[in-house]
Amino acid sequence: MIHYIVGRNLGHLNPCVANISKFKELSDEEVKIFAFSHTHEWLKSNLTYAEIHDSVHFRKGADQLLNASLLIHDWRDEMKQTKKQRKGQGPIIGGIYHSDMSVSDEDTDWTKQFKEQIRAVSQRSTDIFFHINLTQPKEIPELTTLYVPIPIIAREITMSPEQVKSRLGIPADEPFILVQMGGGVGKFRYRHIDEWYEKINQLKGTYRIVVAGQLEDVNFPFNPKIVQAPLFENGRELVNAADLVISKPGMGILMDCISTGTPLLALPADTKEREVKNMMLKELAGDEPCVAEPDMPLPELEARIKQMISQKQYYEAAFSKIPHHGADIVAQSMKMLSGKSLLDLPDIYEQILKLTPFQVK
Repeated sequence: MIHYIVGRNLGHLNPCVANISKFKELSDEEVKIFAFSHTHEWLKSNLTYAEIHDSVHFRKGADQLLNASLLIHDWRDEMKQTKKQRKGQGPIIGGIYHSDMSVSDEDTDWTKQFKEQIRAVSQRSTDIFFHINLTQPKEIPELTTLYVPIPIIAREITMSPEQVKSRLGIPADEPFILVQMGGGVGKFRYRHIDEWYEKINQLKGTYRIVVAGQLEDVNFPFNPKIVQAPLFENGRELVNAADLVISKPGMGILMDCISTGTPLLALPADTKEREVKNMMLKELAGDEPCVAEPDMPLPELEARIKQMISQKQYYEAAFSKIPHHGADIVAQSMKMLSGKSLLDLPDIYEQILKLTPFQVK
């Protein structure tokens, strides 16, 4: 049995669902998921066949986790303890994460610190590191863990835009702007969420506004014209139906917008990780307007929305160049690694590198 340990918000949960769904197309092996309790209902709605356990088990120790054919985690630094407690040659521990790690003149002390943090966590918590990239990495990091750059991870779409709009209760031919503030749970909830909800509440444009659901209820007094969406089982379908997304910075929404060709107006960063995500978006789009400025006045926000919607084809073209089959690579790698030992890992690593479009040598 494979043990998959996943984080608390949708930017981690959606790739988890994509990876496990793809894996189940390749293998009958069971997968046990360790997740935070507030995510269990959502996970069960997507992975009806999976065994889901509370994350307290992986936070308390390695006893249960190490009784597995393979350990995969979506960026849980706590796994360093499991790696230390492992005896013998297995199971192999794989980690999945996202973000640019190369340092340039555009980096601040803040973003440099975050990039160093990624390197540190990867080395102490994994044997093999699946690193999500938008394009070929500018540099291949020198790490003590095996490094596999992979494309972004995107879930399959099963609902048409018309079906999404029907679920939202709006006409099939009516365009809308999606406002997405993430899962909204825990200490890393977007710090400026109420400030931007207030601005969104005052918009006077002609576009319908839809506010995405969260893992916990959204408690904000929106005006009656704004549609508050339920929490979709697959948020990428909601993104795919939108004409523009306004969102707090995050890799989950970045991957969904890129893979669907939907323009993204990212809000100002409130953490070093989110600042790196905004840097990645600006580099890809080659366009400063795709990131909102702090304290942006309402008239400027309205003008920016109009500008980005008018340039939708530009963003579609820029985003269409990015591969998004990372889940296929992770799933195939899981099958290859399951039941294998650290002694087998170097040879399997060479085979895994043949799956990715990115080069490490």
